[in-house]
Amino acid sequence: MVFLTAILRTSLLLISPLSLGIIADDNAQNSINIVDELESINYEILDLEVSYDLGENLYDINLEVDNLKNELLFREYQIGTPQGGDSDWNESEQLILDAKIKLLALQEKIKLEGD
Repeated sequence: MVFLTAILRTSLLLISPLSLGIIADDNAQNSINIVDELESINYEILDLEVSYDLGENLYDINLEVDNLKNELLFREYQIGTPQGGDSDWNESEQLILDAKIKLLALQEKIKLEGD
């Protein structure tokens, strides 16, 4: 029984550092994915601005703006509070802020045209 407990403790000590490394890799990969997703959202906003300039249906553009706002809220929730040493926080935060400003400007353009 003592021998079995010693083997179990040894195996847990060996597994723990490996799992921590995997978790750290997952966090780094998630940060990269979030930045990629935020850049994709910014490109979608540019597409919406072009669609607006070309005179496409304002209802569809407003619907897409609302969808992108929800996506930004989800990404904000996904990022959470910054942790010490999280180098992607500033970049992610800046991308979210830029996207929100662009969406607000587009909504103001649409609102002015509607008035």
